[in-house]
Amino acid sequence: MSLLQYSDLLSGDPSNEKIKDVVDRVFSNTSTGSISSAITDTIIGLNHRQQPNSVQINRDYYGLTFFTRPRMNMSSDNLRQVREFSPLLTTVDKSLPRAIRAILDTECRNTELHKFDHGCSLVDDNQSFIPILTNQLISMSGWPDIDVPTYTSKPGAYKEEYGHVDGITRIYSSYDITANFRNLSGDPIIPLFLTWVHYASLAFTGILVPYYDSLIENEIDSVTRIYRLVLDPSKKYVQKIAACGYGFPVNCPIGNVFNFESGEPLNRANDQITIRFRCFGAIYNDPILIDEFNKTVQITNSDMSDGFREKTHVKLNADTAVLFNHQGYPRIHPDTWELEWWVRKEKYQQLLGSSTSAESDDSDYFVIKD
Repeated sequence: MSLLQYSDLLSGDPSNEKIKDVVDRVFSNTSTGSISSAITDTIIGLNHRQQPNSVQINRDYYGLTFFTRPRMNMSSDNLRQVREFSPLLTTVDKSLPRAIRAILDTECRNTELHKFDHGCSLVDDNQSFIPILTNQLISMSGWPDIDVPTYTSKPGAYKEEYGHVDGITRIYSSYDITANFRNLSGDPIIPLFLTWVHYASLAFTGILVPYYDSLIENEIDSVTRIYRLVLDPSKKYVQKIAACGYGFPVNCPIGNVFNFESGEPLNRANDQITIRFRCFGAIYNDPILIDEFNKTVQITNSDMSDGFREKTHVKLNADTAVLFNHQGYPRIHPDTWELEWWVRKEKYQQLLGSSTSAESDDSDYFVIKD
């Protein structure tokens, strides 16, 4: 066995394979075992020498949370039925009410369903998820654990008992998920959820009417689906995936906005927004979630479908992903569970070919200003 020389440490070898091999051979002759096969050894055999092994602890990254966009009927004729929704009728493109209207209605540019286009340049019509909720999420809790229902017999003469599994472990029940969001300047999250919960209530009472196909299919148009992706430290691969069956917000903490304290110049009550989602059903690490996630992306962007994706989009690598942050569409590879990001070829070529950015037009009370 060759000895590890001091010159090996100064060789500048980027891979340091020689050093790794020597160190690995040294440990392989001890009870600790080989470093390169530490995980394999832990799985395959018992550590009967009870020596600390060299297996690193699990270091999952919290990852990303996706909220699907609902499909509320935000047509002008529908909104005119409710006085509180009149600001949503604004024609100013880069405005908060216009953006909220487009976020909550995936059919905002479908002129076959309604007369006028009420899209917004602040909202990507081909995006199936709500970016502001993903980007501003601070914490989320409430996902139910899996409990095994059991049966235990009555004690016998000698207090003997027996038992067995007595039920299903799949979760079909309801539960509440609590999400905390970091608020932004201009307070856009409160109006978003205020519109959301008002619409759901008014659609239930019949004052607002969903799209006709939603009525025919008995579809609840104000629900979302929450996807949770746990990633590895490189943020490249999905380690775990979960989703609720569906859910909807059940509160809007607007009351705190109107609190008053003379000793404080600023109202800090809404620095964080806490929203409760009533959810139904929970699915954990089921491979079908990969397919459902990808198909959700394809609902609003059919070009992301297999056979068309490579023709219309470019897959980002580690270097280009930095340049296209806040752009692109996610996809989970069904075999490797790699979280891929794809952008349209036009945007890819435009950004790499030009460093100029379009000027914004901010000239209205409702206009969002950075």
